[in-house]
Amino acid sequence: MIDDYIRYVNVPVNKILLDHYATLDIDERAMVVIIRLMDIHQQSSQLPEFTSLSKGTTMSEGDISKVIQGLIQKGLLEVETIKETGKYIERFNLEPLYSKLVQLFESAEPAKPEPTEIRSLFEYVEGLYGRVISPNEFERINSWLEDSKYSPEAIRNAIDLAYQNQIKSLQYVERILGQTGRETAEVKEERMPVRSWLEGEDVYDQ
Repeated sequence: MIDDYIRYVNVPVNKILLDHYATLDIDERAMVVIIRLMDIHQQSSQLPEFTSLSKGTTMSEGDISKVIQGLIQKGLLEVETIKETGKYIERFNLEPLYSKLVQLFESAEPAKPEPTEIRSLFEYVEGLYGRVISPNEFERINSWLEDSKYSPEAIRNAIDLAYQNQIKSLQYVERILGQTGRETAEVKEERMPVRSWLEGEDVYDQ
């Protein structure tokens, strides 16, 4: 019971923030504070005492204060003092951080290929195979474009490489894409391995 609790009592961490915090000029100390604030913000927007935020870390209350001040100066955190039930309290807002993460995500998202490029890709495949592609093949190629973010050029290069090995299987093309990367499918000088599906092993085309 305790072992399961230890394994699964996790704090959700924003994936975009985790991957790109350095781009926002956030160091590891500030990351710890942000993660704690995100966790707290699920229950309350009241800014906790610095003693509470520093508990369990190597930071002092003074360190926490400097981190909070730095986040405010960088436009990643808002703190306002309001009066509630006759006393003043501080409330924090993480929306500025989330807005910057959205901008970061949108700027990092690869540009979608033009419709003409996509149409040209399907026409090229049909011309190469000498037939109209099936609905399943259409869905598979489309998923490479939409979900895996492969460029039309990378897909065309991978299809060409498979065709050179006299293989028209899109499953094999997918393997080539996985090996050569999303941006370009570089043609390697060595011969590509060809799977013998009957024998269940990779052999080289002789």
